[in-house]
Amino acid sequence: MLKSFVREIMGTAPHKLPAPRCLRQFAGKKRVLLVFADAEDDRASRQDDLLRKAHMRFIEEDIEVFNVAGGGVFPLFDDPHDLDADELREDLHGPQPGEFGLILIDRDGKVKLRAGEPMRPEEIIGALATMPH
Repeated sequence: MLKSFVREIMGTAPHKLPAPRCLRQFAGKKRVLLVFADAEDDRASRQDDLLRKAHMRFIEEDIEVFNVAGGGVFPLFDDPHDLDADELREDLHGPQPGEFGLILIDRDGKVKLRAGEPMRPEEIIGALATMPH
């Protein structure tokens, strides 16, 4: 009973999800920030504004940023890549279409950050520094 109570408060123990096949092209090279959003959700536009203001910082940190909206995946800064929105949602247990969320994936394919609300770029990048390598 205590174990289930702790699990309810703390959540389940973190485990490494297999990186989606479509993200393997970034393995060992780039980090990936996925912004799951709906065009009608103002959180998406707020997050977009915050990220665009820090464009150079994301380049310096080797972070590719993609918006996942509906059935598509759209790069925020660079050229398009062949990424599958449904695969990302399913494999990463991401938000469903119409829901907002952020997922930051490190070069090793591990999820380093999940958020359900917009975050400042400093907080996103800071999550990388606080996580063990």
